[in-house]
Amino acid sequence: MNDAAYFEPDEETMAMVAAHNAGRSKTESSGGPGQTIVADPLPGIENAAFALASIDSYEIPKEIVHGLLHRGSKGMLGGGSKTFKTWTLLDLATSVATGNPFWDLETEQASVLFVNLEIQTPFLWRRVQAIVEAKGVDIPTALDVWNLRGYSASAHILLPRIIERVQTIDYGLIVLDPVYKILGERDENNAGHVADLLNEMESVAVKTGAAIVFGAHFAKGNASQKETIDRVSGSGSFARDPDTIIMMTPHEESDAFTVESILRNMPQPNPFVVRRQHPLMVRDSSLDPVKLKQPKGGATKRTIEEILAVLPKGGLRAAEWAELVAEETGIKERRFYQLKAEAEAKKQVTKSPIDGRFLKQ
Repeated sequence: MNDAAYFEPDEETMAMVAAHNAGRSKTESSGGPGQTIVADPLPGIENAAFALASIDSYEIPKEIVHGLLHRGSKGMLGGGSKTFKTWTLLDLATSVATGNPFWDLETEQASVLFVNLEIQTPFLWRRVQAIVEAKGVDIPTALDVWNLRGYSASAHILLPRIIERVQTIDYGLIVLDPVYKILGERDENNAGHVADLLNEMESVAVKTGAAIVFGAHFAKGNASQKETIDRVSGSGSFARDPDTIIMMTPHEESDAFTVESILRNMPQPNPFVVRRQHPLMVRDSSLDPVKLKQPKGGATKRTIEEILAVLPKGGLRAAEWAELVAEETGIKERRFYQLKAEAEAKKQVTKSPIDGRFLKQ
């Protein structure tokens, strides 16, 4: 039995669903099959029997960057201060606008809008020129830049203006750099404020069909001692809401960064290292992505085996495991997270997608 046959409801099921929907519908209007339409701006409620019977009609959005980012999704690039985030986002924008690879990942050529909220206009265009020359690509006629340094406004003012401006152009990618410039009076440490901001960004993605990517900065301190998802400054919503999260963490080698991605709708890629070759970041397969920059003084010589030895068969969440390791071995939290990252890279432990527990392999 194939999948299509399995999901196709019979006539009796279709009639039951229709009757059930008719009984619970309050205000009917025209709509797609299987939908209970209520007179409001929200989409209709869909019934599983109808949806699964026509599953192929739900087209998956195109990958604007293969294996990394879909159209209509939200993406975040996180990194520390002065870690070339704007340069990297301009490289991304140029790559998509010209259909050329970004970090060796294929792109789907599309029109791009880069909303520049920070860099003075003459310097911004010279950065674009340097990137075009370094990549050896044609002048990106599909790249538009909206230079708004000095005109920055809160997202509830700016984002509707973006929607107005892009009505005549089918942008595949819109970049907002940096995100803190559109916080307005919001507090980046307030989960409700940040969730509201991200919802407004999502509205732009839905209404334009473009992928929305923004740059965010790491919190103070050594990022290598934190879980990947917890390195960005402010509310945890920044690191949990986007569909694509890209973190650039300083590597032990100078001018090199470990790139770790957390993806909602694609397989998780392996971490890799990029090295600064002005004006670009280029992949360097000779470097080990596990070897992150450590605080001055170096890390204590402790081993993966020590932290694995105390991990029970049923596993533990990271914080619980760190606490147990400290009690049993005296290994400090910073060193624990480094060893845990090494164990994950070597596939000696895996994280359960169900409850977040780490399990020995």
